[in-house]
Amino acid sequence: MGRSLTWASASSLREWVAKGEVSPVEIVQNCLERIERLNPRLRAFITVDADGAMAAARRAEAEVRSAGRLGPLHGIPVAIKDDVWAQGMPATSGSLIFARFVPSRDGTVVRRLRAAGAIIIGKTNLPEFASWPRTRSLVGGETLNPWDQTRIPGASSGGSAAAVASGMVPLAIGTDGGGSVRIPSALCGLVGLLPTIGRVPDHGGFLCSPVSSAGPMARSVEDLVLLQQVIAGPDPNVRCALTEEPPDLAPALDGTVAGLRIAWSPDFGWIPVDPSVVDAAGAALQALAAAGAQVSAIGDRIPHPWGDGRPMAAVFEAAAIVGEDAVPDGSAPHTAFAECALVDSTARCEGFFAAPEIVGLLKSHHHLLSAPHRLIASIGMADVTLPGPEELQAAMDRVFASHDVLCSPTMAMAAPLIPPGWGSPYPDSYSGTNFTFIANATGCPAATVPCGTVDGLPVGLQIIGRPRDELTVLRVARAVEAAMPPMPWRSEGS
Repeated sequence: MGRSLTWASASSLREWVAKGEVSPVEIVQNCLERIERLNPRLRAFITVDADGAMAAARRAEAEVRSAGRLGPLHGIPVAIKDDVWAQGMPATSGSLIFARFVPSRDGTVVRRLRAAGAIIIGKTNLPEFASWPRTRSLVGGETLNPWDQTRIPGASSGGSAAAVASGMVPLAIGTDGGGSVRIPSALCGLVGLLPTIGRVPDHGGFLCSPVSSAGPMARSVEDLVLLQQVIAGPDPNVRCALTEEPPDLAPALDGTVAGLRIAWSPDFGWIPVDPSVVDAAGAALQALAAAGAQVSAIGDRIPHPWGDGRPMAAVFEAAAIVGEDAVPDGSAPHTAFAECALVDSTARCEGFFAAPEIVGLLKSHHHLLSAPHRLIASIGMADVTLPGPEELQAAMDRVFASHDVLCSPTMAMAAPLIPPGWGSPYPDSYSGTNFTFIANATGCPAATVPCGTVDGLPVGLQIIGRPRDELTVLRVARAVEAAMPPMPWRSEGS
């Protein structure tokens, strides 16, 4: 055919499958071959279900031949972050404590993906319990950035980002509790979305934070919309799930921004930012203005939910000098008994650390925790009082009183180098969430879209919208994507 299955969009693959021009078996085989070649270096995947994916691909191929109704992701491989459950596949949340845990059910997100015809090809790497600024775990090792393997891909959905950015899969699911979809998407040149909290409930999974959400990751806004449309929607099993039907996001693809009021802040009034990153993001704002948007630079101070960041400083300093972990082989517990406790905590939107059964499990197997999480436990981070959200919420209310979206760099820098040990790759105590955490803390949807490269590394523009307004956020993202040069994706030989 002369078509590249590796770098084709999910939307194109779906069209080719429906027309019988490409088989789901061919698509999955191509992904598996690329995973086999690249994953030993990049360590994007913890688990690859080659047999299950091929069986699903053969079923999808038969359904095409039967001329039945096909789902919007029919035959399309999707990678799933390993804190989202898929029935019969290990779900570790990056921790040796859960190394033997195989859930007996699909999480809501995976159930919806399967219903749409998607093929779950494997589970991607993440830091333990999705809470460390590097995608490094004792289960999956350290994930590397496909653009430069001496650098991090971002966290905590770094495995999902590396899988999509390297062409192993066209689509992936991440989770975002403070920037964990947007940060790796920006550092790996992808589009990523934090939906309004409750828009994509995950009943059945490791919900680490009540301000966390599963979110789509893709190489284009069109593919992101395709994936988001599938995973969004009410879930009566989850107390904090939004009850209204999600908006139709297809109109976002026209990229019309004429008349939209866009606030632009290069630093939120306090964040040190690489000037080259500001220049790249600023060029995207100029493109939006040229497309008819009303762009206003603001100087408001928009504070971080962690205040001055001191609660994390001691942890990062200690982690930078801690030695490697020594974990006895075969010591992971059987954790099937914990499944009901995890499901119940997700339904209550409390985060699984609130479940007494899970707290007991972590205490009794403390030696299996990674060095950072042993440090967190010894320092007692759970007892640290962080600043209240009132100042942040007031600042965001002022912005949205006169603007439709708030734009900023997604990250203060391009992908940083991998530091030694377990140290943080960032120069401050905000884990790279300087720009991103405010959306989670205030219940706003937010996306990142590539806006260029700095020293050969991708950087992103963040777009934050009012709660429940993913449509406007993605409309702006599509306009940026249409105006900026396309990402220079790697060749077939990379």
